[in-house]
Amino acid sequence: MKRSVLLIKPERKQRIPLPHYLLINGQMLGLMRGNDNVRVALPQGDYAVTVRSAYKFIESTAQVHIAEGETLTLTFGDRERWWNWLFNLDLMLWLFKWFFDFGNYWDIVYEIASNGFFFLWLLRIWIIRKHYFRMTCSPAEKQ
Repeated sequence: MKRSVLLIKPERKQRIPLPHYLLINGQMLGLMRGNDNVRVALPQGDYAVTVRSAYKFIESTAQVHIAEGETLTLTFGDRERWWNWLFNLDLMLWLFKWFFDFGNYWDIVYEIASNGFFFLWLLRIWIIRKHYFRMTCSPAEKQ
């Protein structure tokens, strides 16, 4: 009987590597450090693999079928690329506003836009909280 392996890794390196909980079929397997890869030896079968953020309500689950002797790679990444750009722009404007005065009219416009985008981001996170990570499963590359 050949051993089956599931390799779980982040899609890309994170600037601030946050820990993630790893669950297989609802059982907590452990805590992944931010950019580390995890190798799990499993018997053949169907598994529900969940990656949960340290913030408990943000997670995603993928159904994985592992055949005997097969090595699969499960990659996960967040869906926040555009929101991160918007956040960085907002942060730069906030720092600029800290040192310079936009004027009363532009201060109000900035506050409304910034708080509006923050509200939309929170609403979006709440809606996609169970499908936050993009997860893809593929056969592992031969080394």
